Amino acid sequence: MQLSIQGEIFSSWIDVKMFMEIINNLNKYNFPESQLYSELENLSDEENNEKADQTEETSFNNFNVSTCQQLLDYEVQPEYFVINPIFPKEAISSISASSGAGKSLFVLLLSKHIATGAPLFDTYPVEKSSVLIIDQEMNKNEIVTRFKKLIDEDIPISYIIDQKFSITDEDDFNNLVKLIIHNGYQVVIFDTFTEIHSSEENDSGAMKKVNEKLLELIRKTKVSILHAHHNRKPQKGERINMSSSRGSSEIVAKLSSLLLLESKNYKDELGNKVLEMTLDQSKARSSSRLDGKISLKIINDELENKIKWEYLGETEEKGKKVEEAKIFIMEVLSSRSGATVKDLEEKSDIGTSNIRIALKELVSENKIDVGKEGKAKYYFMTT
Repeated sequence: MQLSIQGEIFSSWIDVKMFMEIINNLNKYNFPESQLYSELENLSDEENNEKADQTEETSFNNFNVSTCQQLLDYEVQPEYFVINPIFPKEAISSISASSGAGKSLFVLLLSKHIATGAPLFDTYPVEKSSVLIIDQEMNKNEIVTRFKKLIDEDIPISYIIDQKFSITDEDDFNNLVKLIIHNGYQVVIFDTFTEIHSSEENDSGAMKKVNEKLLELIRKTKVSILHAHHNRKPQKGERINMSSSRGSSEIVAKLSSLLLLESKNYKDELGNKVLEMTLDQSKARSSSRLDGKISLKIINDELENKIKWEYLGETEEKGKKVEEAKIFIMEVLSSRSGATVKDLEEKSDIGTSNIRIALKELVSENKIDVGKEGKAKYYFMTT
């Protein structure tokens, strides 16, 4: 038998009997033992019920409910980036490309800018941060050869090379957490995503567990994560898009930013190898994102034994702009008898080339007709 009354534990009948004698002496009444014992049991039951109610209330209160008014009163917090707008802080980002497209080289270029705080391509703001790269693909000779061509000063970039690591292995995970905290790393780059786990990438359940560990790493260390990932092999004529990233859609689901990288290689007039890259931010949870595609050249200068880059600018998505132009043209022509190219240009900022391409496509699709108004072409809806 065990009674708990006002925090006192009575584990035997002798304890209870002694307690009842004390009560009788204090009250100067000689209550029968049966009556005192009954009163004690009732008091114990009341206390236990009260504790049960408190436990139930505490459990319910684990849900933090926000009312409509609280949401209206909430001050939205600013968004923070390692590289604005392509690499958000304390989130998972990815660069996805076909094998051999140059993603590891581009990752190293990003790392240099992050470690120095220099604006990327003198255009995109960077928050200076200490970088840890876990490279599971290349050996040390390959990494160091490339590293020395691009970096010639002591900056806060560290590597884990030629060592197996799995994000889902508890020992590996816990050791990484300790390493990040001890050395103060702020950015962790995994090259590649495929090499930091042993799960089936088409299995959404398995990939969810990998993502959960990455998010747990962020919660425990406040790092920002970037991983390089492979694209699946495209079908003939298929343009790369968000679904081009290899494996389950769960991999992309937890990303705050996804950059799709395409490249072509050739030799310039000096015989240097050139990788001409375009990067498309196909996913961005932030309100800030690229307006178009980043275009650049990475040049392997054989004479100086250096890797150099040349920023070509941010190009608009041509196909997207042409589609916008087609919608605009159809709206204009449906509200009037016809229009010239000049008329359309004056009513829109989509761009002359986009409007002309859109007109040509609409004519070939038999959605509009073309005639002459003086020397100018005159476009109108088909009848």
